[in-house]
Amino acid sequence: MDAAEAARRLATSAGLRRLAQLWPAGQIFLTGGSLRDRLLGLPTRDLDLAVMGDAEAAVGAAAATLGGRAIALGRLPRRTWRVVWSGGHLDIWGIPGSLEDDIWRRDFTVNALCWRLPHGPLFDPTNGLADLSAGRVRVVRSENLRADPVRVLRGLRLVSTRPMLRLTRETENLLSAAAPGLASVARERITEELRLLLAGPSSERAMLAASRLGVLTALHAGWRGWAHDAAAARLAGRLALLTVTPRGQLAAGAAIAARAVLAAPAAGFPACFRVEDAAAALAHIGWPERAARQAAAAAGLGQRFRPALRSDLPAARALAVESGDALAAALAWAAAAEGDAATLAAARRLLRWKRSFNARPPLLSGDEITQLLGMAAGPGRARAVRVLRMAQARGEVRTRAQARRLLLARSPR
Repeated sequence: MDAAEAARRLATSAGLRRLAQLWPAGQIFLTGGSLRDRLLGLPTRDLDLAVMGDAEAAVGAAAATLGGRAIALGRLPRRTWRVVWSGGHLDIWGIPGSLEDDIWRRDFTVNALCWRLPHGPLFDPTNGLADLSAGRVRVVRSENLRADPVRVLRGLRLVSTRPMLRLTRETENLLSAAAPGLASVARERITEELRLLLAGPSSERAMLAASRLGVLTALHAGWRGWAHDAAAARLAGRLALLTVTPRGQLAAGAAIAARAVLAAPAAGFPACFRVEDAAAALAHIGWPERAARQAAAAAGLGQRFRPALRSDLPAARALAVESGDALAAALAWAAAAEGDAATLAAARRLLRWKRSFNARPPLLSGDEITQLLGMAAGPGRARAVRVLRMAQARGEVRTRAQARRLLLARSPR
């Protein structure tokens, strides 16, 4: 695509012409990922706008025109604003100096294009349009990576979420050199980039690059010299596919389980999956303790599901009851780790079975168990309820009479 074709696409957009009315003519620019994606022909609901002058006034005008609400992000002097409305959101920031200075502070050339609303021209001092047409991800300047090392992850996220783009050799070298700087980046920024990377359709390719370039080692030392990075990358790719095909419980579970891939070396994968070690690794990378434990526990359960889904339906059903709210994430991990259609189909059947099982009334109520066993409510009765529920899941008891006999046989009396 040349500049003339890019201008034709942008100038004919009614939505962009409407946005141009928010601010004096010639002082508002479409830029960043939203411009890149429009030029790639991808749908864009969320837009990046840079304005000359008082950005806060432009934010107020945008919120009033679109019927949205404005949210301040970050701190001065690098504060930006987000206007959230029914059609998506706008990220707006002020250009502190010249437009060209702002462009040269960007991360990658494909994100450094600027289109002056509403009629242009397209500003492209870094030759980002040529890189976009060729599918190249190229760093604007090496010092920009050092100024904000999270851009290392952003480059890998870009090739994960935009399969048509590739890192150049020079860019790979620069990302590798800047990766140690991730140690100084706020943890929540790191985990957000990793979340997006793991959800991309080319997450396998991005994970392999992250391992090869030492980026994963910069996040956790367990990746240094680890021999199973290709297996982990394949697992990440399969989990990413599950997040979108089809949507539902398994898709939501895959998004949770995906982060556990980053703890695979610490957990001993693929031979096993040590949950405590995995949770500690995820917390070290930056996830809050609860989120780290959730993902690690799901992966640990997923490893247990793998043989059961293949050949032991009663055991799989019992484990499904034991899994509780972690079931969908555990099954997503198991299906992705096995990587075959039969296991995926078995995982989906088990989810449907669990929904049906949850709807069944218990064979005996708590009060009936108390009367049968002569025990008060407490831990003993809770154990009896669990024993009965697990036996029902495995198909060992189907009637109230069978339930009574089971509990009497297993009672310590």
